[in-house]
Amino acid sequence: MKKKIINAIKFLVFISLGIFIFWKVYEDQDVNEIIASIQKVDFAWVYLSIFIGILSHIARSARWVLLANSLGYKPSQVNSFFAVMITYFANLAFPRLGEVSRPAVLKRYEKIPLSTALGTIITERIIDIIILLSITVLGVLIQFDVFDKFLTQNPSVSEKLQKILDSGWIIGGIMIIGIIALILFFVFRNKFNHINIFKKLNEKVDTLKEGLLSIRKVKSKILFIIYSLLIWIFYYLMIYVCFYSFDFLESFGLVEALALFVLGSYGMVAPVQGGIGAYHFMIISGLMIYGINESDAGLFALVVWSAQTLMIIGLGFISYISLPFYNKYRKHEST
Repeated sequence: MKKKIINAIKFLVFISLGIFIFWKVYEDQDVNEIIASIQKVDFAWVYLSIFIGILSHIARSARWVLLANSLGYKPSQVNSFFAVMITYFANLAFPRLGEVSRPAVLKRYEKIPLSTALGTIITERIIDIIILLSITVLGVLIQFDVFDKFLTQNPSVSEKLQKILDSGWIIGGIMIIGIIALILFFVFRNKFNHINIFKKLNEKVDTLKEGLLSIRKVKSKILFIIYSLLIWIFYYLMIYVCFYSFDFLESFGLVEALALFVLGSYGMVAPVQGGIGAYHFMIISGLMIYGINESDAGLFALVVWSAQTLMIIGLGFISYISLPFYNKYRKHEST
């Protein structure tokens, strides 16, 4: 009961924060004007963006199957896709909840140990972080003036970034302590194997380690790299194709899309459900640097975010409902 209350409080805090940011971003805009502007949007390109978003999720699910195959498991591509969509769907309810629900789905329907599945997902996240940081560096190098103006015009963001950089020695110290703790654990862990709780902990650590190192055993590393790149290329194209839906963005191209993609990505990883508010703030601020007025910038952010969020809600719900029926049919076919 206590845990449920704590989770409920966390949910309310995060959703309230997101709604507050969203309200602050749009508080000066006229609702009727927004509705009138939406009617002028060419939604054909927005639908294409949604389709590209689905392709990115398919690529993500296919990439994970490669990791599972490297450990001797043969999961269904369909179950992997369902698990991915349920992850995003769950994250809309509570940030990072999907990271727990996805391994649970895979354990139930693919009989993959929870810690092993979690290890493979952590490996995926590490790869995604490396790619995002690489894209960020590329974006800053190509559009340095844009990012410089963004930090100058948004001192609160700049201050938080500076605090992170200033506390680098603290982060480094924590990492060193963590590494030392891991080394000590692996050196002495077998000495306590006669104690049941330590024996079970060692088993969990071994399966987690197996998942983390699964990338080393992937047979087709080229295909794994292709899937990893496609995921982020599709994310990028989701922004780019939406430019064609708005007359005021007709002069925008690949370079502008890269800068907005980087800003939007950090808005999406903010600790609020689905990036609500944070994503809008980042995109609007970026567009205004390019000379787009706040009203038009807000319209673009609202349409793009809403389209992708509705897609996640729709496919996430369908995946959640379809999962047991698909696996019942699958089991029936195999007998």
